[in-house]
This record gives sequence, C-alpha cells and structure tokens, in this order.
Amino acid sequence: MEKITVGMTVKLIKDFDGSRPIGSTATIVYIDDFDQIFVDWSDGGQGRFSEEQLLKIFELAA
Repeated sequence: MEKITVGMTVKLIKDFDGSRPIGSTATIVYIDDFDQIFVDWSDGGQGRFSEEQLLKIFELAA
C-alpha cells in the first residue's frame, strides 16, 4: 500500500456526506499526531478525515 504523505493528491470515489461530487480532488496539506488528515479541496474549502476514512472514500493518486 502506498504511504499517505503531505502533498499527495487524492480523488473522491465514494460519497461521504453529499457535499462533494464523486471525482472531486483534494491535496493533503497536514497530518496531525492523531493521524487526522487535513485536505484542501481543488474547488475551495478544507476537510478533515481519519486515515481509515481516507482509505475508504478516496483513491490515492499515482
């Protein structure tokens, strides 16, 4: 499995709350000491996900 790192681009593959369309992309901007992953959406805004959530609802960019 690929390691999740700051600067990585991820693509939404499953709906998580209806606020973003499938296919939306985000860049990982910060990972805290509690493995919370913070992203900046390409169309604006920010989000926060656990590592488990990220792996379930996003595709890691190659």
